[in-house]
Amino acid sequence: MNWFLFALAAPFLWAFVNIADNFLVAKYSEKEKERSSGGLVLFSSFIAIFIAGLIAIFVSGIFDISFLDKLLLFVTGILTIIWIILYLFTLETEDVSTIAPYFLTVPIFGYILGYIFLGETLTNNQLIGTLVVLIGLVFISMNFSKEKRKFKWKPVFYMLGACFLVAISGVIFKYVTVGNNFWISSFWEYFGMAVTGIVMFALMPKYRAQFLHMSRTGGKKIFTLNMVTELMTISGNLLTNFALLLAPVVMVYIVGAFQPAIVLLLMIICTKFFPHIAKEDLSWGILIPKIMAIIIMIMGSIILFM
Repeated sequence: MNWFLFALAAPFLWAFVNIADNFLVAKYSEKEKERSSGGLVLFSSFIAIFIAGLIAIFVSGIFDISFLDKLLLFVTGILTIIWIILYLFTLETEDVSTIAPYFLTVPIFGYILGYIFLGETLTNNQLIGTLVVLIGLVFISMNFSKEKRKFKWKPVFYMLGACFLVAISGVIFKYVTVGNNFWISSFWEYFGMAVTGIVMFALMPKYRAQFLHMSRTGGKKIFTLNMVTELMTISGNLLTNFALLLAPVVMVYIVGAFQPAIVLLLMIICTKFFPHIAKEDLSWGILIPKIMAIIIMIMGSIILFM
């Protein structure tokens, strides 16, 4: 059985999720008002209620894990909502092909967390790979348009914060799930997302107003697309886990590192043939530096995983 196809399918699915997120923000957020897409996260939260309910129906023993494990997984749900908010805020001002490479920093944060909390040591490859990825990050965070070149601090702050939270969530989820069923762990994570969304809806009038406005203008489409992307995300995770059973971990993770390149390719295709879905600035002054930055970050990821 060809593990490569399973490993490659996952970043393709996640890339489509990135494109869909970009579409939702572009269509339903108020682009003239920065940080106006926070209401979109409530759709993800309320879909989490549905997914948690399905897991509870079809999976037995969801209450059979310890209270500490439940609490830790609940916290991962809260952290997931927070990083999604930061991610959506960044999508308001940046192309999705610029944002996707930031997720290559997640393993870096994972290594750092392992070094601090688990006493793990950093190898030379990890240190060199981290440096190379960060160099690529500097390139992709630069504005190379005809206007004055400048470093874009806000998206860097948002996305590094988001990726740090992704790393924390991943470490906690994997730590708890080692001794538990994947779906049981997923239930408590989605439960945490659902409760967080309900609390936000009740206590944050701005997000509530945005959610109600989006519900009126395209609620059915948003719910449907969010449901599809959530299923694609879960499918990508499962495909990665399956590929890990067939091939060395390092090879699977290296294939996954090509997601930013897949996102850029899909954005170019959308711009050429489906501009109503997504558009990318294809001017050479923007495209070439972006391609170079993605290549640098992929090279750094390969070194990181070797």
